[in-house]
Amino acid sequence: MKKKKFSMEKFKFDQRIQMGYYSANYFNKTSLLIQKYKPNETVCIQFMHFSKAPVKVCGINETVQLLKNFLDKAALKKIQIYGVKDGDLVSGKKPVLLIFGPYQYFGKYENIIDGILARRSSVCNNCYQMLKLIKPDQLLFMADRTDDYLLQPYDGYSAYVGGVRHFVTQASTAFIKDPSVTVSGTIPHALIQQFDGDLTEAMQTYIKEFGANNAVALVDYHNDVIAEIKKIAKKIKNIYAIRIDTSNNMLDKSLQPKYRKCKNAYGVSPYLIKLARKTLDQCGMQRTKIVVSGGIDNQKIIKYLKAKCPIDFYGVGSNLIARNVHFTADLVLKNNRHEAKTGRKLFISINKVKTLTKYL
Repeated sequence: MKKKKFSMEKFKFDQRIQMGYYSANYFNKTSLLIQKYKPNETVCIQFMHFSKAPVKVCGINETVQLLKNFLDKAALKKIQIYGVKDGDLVSGKKPVLLIFGPYQYFGKYENIIDGILARRSSVCNNCYQMLKLIKPDQLLFMADRTDDYLLQPYDGYSAYVGGVRHFVTQASTAFIKDPSVTVSGTIPHALIQQFDGDLTEAMQTYIKEFGANNAVALVDYHNDVIAEIKKIAKKIKNIYAIRIDTSNNMLDKSLQPKYRKCKNAYGVSPYLIKLARKTLDQCGMQRTKIVVSGGIDNQKIIKYLKAKCPIDFYGVGSNLIARNVHFTADLVLKNNRHEAKTGRKLFISINKVKTLTKYL
């Protein structure tokens, strides 16, 4: 079976990158000095991570496009780029990207490339690790409200490479061309508030305007999930799903006072999820699915799985974009001989460099 190639539009770059606007000052100055005093030296810069566990890498395509965007044809002819592919699983101390050529052509982009690889690989790997626990169709990427909105297209692409297929903003799919990718979501608490806390009326209005397909009711507004389900069931039977987003410091009314002293019952707990499923079934809403959200991470998912919670979808945000993969760039060769900071070297045989994908 051939490995699937990711199809994406061209990444967009701020033209000030070429002027060194985003480069660390010392990289700009070093590039000027090399251009003046050492213009004919050929170096190799190596990008790698030192994580203990293998990392699903992302940001290679973007980096290559960046260099193609800002280097002229003459410069591109003088450099060579080798690397892994977006989506490859790479162990620590193994290069993900190698650039050969005169330093002055690419040196000022070192910190920018480090940042691209770190951010994209962190998001990609976080999604990949979570999807070891649940299926892609169970994960809804909801990181839009946890970071700079301008990052949505890049985080979305990285999440896609990590296996995610369902998003909540159009921007998250800007660099993705895949008909299996969807953009959907639930209603916000704001809509319920505008209907004076009447979830049923809010959902009836929503369905009137947008249809019942994929209509998801947010049932924790009054911290009484079970009562909300019963109210909805009296007038609406075709709700696609309910979403439970109870704060971790709150105990749902349906679990009071029996579980008041049980810390594990607070928030979106297994107790609440199972009771919600039981109530849905009793109300004739056997087909209605359950979405959980609110600080979902791998440990919570493991807890839910061990408790055999009837969860259909997980809405996850900040934990998918936590930066936890860091890349280091080092000059390791000069004119094809070792020359590097003590402790650093080319961590691959020069004869095996070509086993990596050649991008230029």
